[in-house]
Formats: sequence, structure tokens, C-alpha cells
Amino acid sequence: MQDTADTTQTAGQSDANTADIAQQPDVQPGGGTQDTSANQQPQGTDPWADPEAARKEIEKLRRESAGWRTKYREAEPQLTEYQQWQESQKTEQQKLLDAKEAAERQLGDLRATNTRLMAAATHNIPPDLIDLLGSGSDEEINARAEILAERLKASAPAAAPASQRPVEALTPGAATASGSATASPDEWIRRMAGR
Repeated sequence: MQDTADTTQTAGQSDANTADIAQQPDVQPGGGTQDTSANQQPQGTDPWADPEAARKEIEKLRRESAGWRTKYREAEPQLTEYQQWQESQKTEQQKLLDAKEAAERQLGDLRATNTRLMAAATHNIPPDLIDLLGSGSDEEINARAEILAERLKASAPAAAPASQRPVEALTPGAATASGSATASPDEWIRRMAGR
């Protein structure tokens, strides 16, 4: 509202100036004077040539400017609300991005665990030694599994040489004289691991 009052006051001052100019006679090249008023001047395309037309043009522009200022003031709260909504969406997007990163990390951990389990099963590594395979790419885990399997084989006690001598009264499925049946590979690995 203050802008409108300022423009009205300025318009009043310019009206006084244009009235003074309109009352002054124009000097003609022939030395005579001619009274110029808004009614006597021809209407041209230039509104600034005629003070009355210029005043009307200025008033029109001021009304348009005031209208745009009003529209801006009305739209400003909506703009602020929209900007706040955008900020809230950024935080939602950030939450989604964090959840995505956490899911990707979990997927990577699960893949590494699966790779370790598969390598341990392939190379007959006991379950309690699976964590020694570490993490990394599939190739790295498989390479460590091969090395661990070789070391386990190298450190395994040598099997007692099979006796070439037959055992008396041995029937199929019976225990040997020492009291134990032949060991399966799983039992052998468990014994090596200390279980």
C-alpha cells in the first residue's frame, strides 16, 4: 500500500510539471509562437510526445506494476510452502539413499558369506574354519580356501599304513581289533580340527 501512495504522490508531482510544460507556448522556427494543448497536437505513435498521453501511459504502467506486486504478495506464501516441501523431499530422498546403501552393504555381506560357504564345501574345510577365508572377491576367497585346504592336508597326521595281514574273524561291517571302524572323511577332518 505504501508503494501505491508513493506512486500517487510522484504522479501528482509529475502532473504539476506536465501542466507547466503544457501551458508554455512552443517557439516556431519562423519566430512565432503556437499554443500547444493536448487537443491541438496530432496523435502519434509516441505517447511521450504528448504530456497528457504520457501521463496516461505512466498511470497505466503504475496500475500494471501494482497488480503484479499484488499477485507476487499473494503467491509468495505458496512459493515458500513449495520450497519447504522440496526441502522435506530432499530429506526423504536422503533417507531412501541411506536405506539403499545399507541394503547394498547387506547384499555384499551375504554374497561374501555365500562365497565362503561354497568355497568351504568345495575344498572340504570344516565349518569352524570358514571365517579364516575372509572377504573379498570370489576368486580371492577361493584362492584362500585352496591354500587352507592344502595346509590342512599337509598338517593332517599320516594315516596308519594299512596292514597287509588279514584280521581274524573280521566280518563285513565289524570293528577292527582296535575297536573302531574305518573313519569317514568328515570324521577325519573333525579329528584334525580338534572336535
